[in-house]
Amino acid sequence: MYLTQLLDFDMSKRSYYASFWLWYLHDNPDYDPHATVEVANAKSDNVKFASLDTSKGIRWHQEKHGAVLAEDWEITRFPFDRQKLVIMVEDGQSDTGRIRFVADSKNSRIDPAATVPGWTIEGFDLSAQDVTYNTSYGDPTLSEDSVYSRVVATITVKRQGIRLLCSLFVGFGVAFLLALLTFFLDFDSMAGSRIGLCAAAVFAAVGNKYALDGYLPPASTFTLADVIVSTTFASILLAALAVVLMQLTHKRAPRFARIANLLLCLATFAGYIGVNGYAVASAA
Repeated sequence: MYLTQLLDFDMSKRSYYASFWLWYLHDNPDYDPHATVEVANAKSDNVKFASLDTSKGIRWHQEKHGAVLAEDWEITRFPFDRQKLVIMVEDGQSDTGRIRFVADSKNSRIDPAATVPGWTIEGFDLSAQDVTYNTSYGDPTLSEDSVYSRVVATITVKRQGIRLLCSLFVGFGVAFLLALLTFFLDFDSMAGSRIGLCAAAVFAAVGNKYALDGYLPPASTFTLADVIVSTTFASILLAALAVVLMQLTHKRAPRFARIANLLLCLATFAGYIGVNGYAVASAA
């Protein structure tokens, strides 16, 4: 395989695009890989320039693929994630009793011109393996399983995440600052302003959450994005709790109200910066 392009990384649709050359060397005149080999994890695949050359004493097939490939993105550390993109090439007709692939890893690589904005390509690996399917596909000669030969290309890419962190999560930072500002307003003269800032923080956080959900696929694990979202809403909750506490105590126990307000402010600031700072540093 010679990979020429990587494009259109779409995490919400769980896909990406790749163009690449495949070639096959064999000496069986009855075998035509152009007719039976498929990219097993392709959503769509456009094949062109299929050719056969027998002038060198061996059957040498070539073809170029432009495929939209399904990918289960790992977003635990997003936007500092490292992805292992795979391309799975498999004969859809013949099992290992007839066809077994051997990867030409010596001649397989990525074109140096194949760059992906915002990503660093760290590695490329091509290997062959046997894949077992838990079905006989109705073959009366098989008792239970079917085993097929597969070649897997693994492309390792690392996201350059600082800019994306600033652009995608800026709304949560604004929401946190709005929530933090409420602690510095005098409740006697600016109670309404404190409540208004809490409401504005909620709208900022919810709006950013909708934008983020449209960018990322659902995840079964707790991600860096979940940490930032959760701590932002926790900060707004503490700010709202301070408003309620001040409403109940600022006239009867003003000194206690001021101390409670200060403690909640410090807890909000330290918790948000500490938790998110540690999470971002660990992910990066």
